[in-house]
Amino acid sequence: MGAIAERRRPLVEVPGVEPPGRGPEGGGPPYKVTVVIPCFNYGRFVGEAVRSAVGQENADVRVVVVDDGSTDGRTPRMCDRAAMQGRAGQVRVIHQANAGLPAARNRGAAGATGEFLVFLDADDFLEPDFVAKLAPAARGQGVSHAYCQPRMVGPAEELVWRVPAWDEELLLVTNLHPVTGVVRRECFEAVGGFSEDMREGYEDWDLWLKLAGRGWRGERVAEPLFVYRRHSESTMIVRAVARHEELYRRIVGRHTGLFARHGDSVIARMNDMLRREDMNWLDESGVPIRLLALERQRDLYEGMTAVRAHRMVHGMVSALPRPLARGARAALGAVKRALNAGR
Repeated sequence: MGAIAERRRPLVEVPGVEPPGRGPEGGGPPYKVTVVIPCFNYGRFVGEAVRSAVGQENADVRVVVVDDGSTDGRTPRMCDRAAMQGRAGQVRVIHQANAGLPAARNRGAAGATGEFLVFLDADDFLEPDFVAKLAPAARGQGVSHAYCQPRMVGPAEELVWRVPAWDEELLLVTNLHPVTGVVRRECFEAVGGFSEDMREGYEDWDLWLKLAGRGWRGERVAEPLFVYRRHSESTMIVRAVARHEELYRRIVGRHTGLFARHGDSVIARMNDMLRREDMNWLDESGVPIRLLALERQRDLYEGMTAVRAHRMVHGMVSALPRPLARGARAALGAVKRALNAGR
């Protein structure tokens, strides 16, 4: 499917969207949301993603799962099984030939009629109050989307990425936050959705820049409201980072107006960031000397027996179903506190 056709609209104003603080008349659910879940060979996770979407508090949720030409023999069936969750007709599954992540998201968003869109990867899941806390922020004047802090769970550890507040200039240096947020559908459609030729990565960064180019901004809610699951060393993000120079040059070429407007200050800011972190002194390989030293320290740390055991235990916990994993993490936390208290 082609990208969603771009609609020319005035900057900032979004026709047809209620102002902040107003819900529908009659006391019904105030937030009408379509959650789009693209899925390629992640059938083992998709059921949990769908459950987290239909379980949103104070929201009228529709879910569209897009099986993007999965090849593992089980994911299409698992997507169909996931559609049985929620009330009748609440979850729809689309099976299509592989078209790439941006096209799959656009396909899922096409035909949505609610106020908001949420793009949730099939291996992640939402906290129950994700929509209820982000939707009010997304209704602010001039706001195209609201985003939060992801809780990142992996084989080795769990941490919260404390994403920066919205900063248009910093957005030209780096992507500020993951794709999973609450996006005003009118804004998404106005910029044509995701660019479908960005299928190698950075398609979400490209979307935020398209929205910024129309005069809109994101709004941060500084709480961890969705879980980003790190379960593999070969993810799309890892592959995109390996092609960073190529993809960043493409980003710059797509948004020449923004880069021209902020060009001098972006260059100065990037240089200042290098100096503040003492990363400006380079080895002959082009790698900062301080970074090389940190990498040597990391290798020594990772080789410690206690660290290897810690990572093995957390890997086993992460492989458990979510309710069991929560209990196991609570038990591990209690043991850690007891050990610390006994020191």
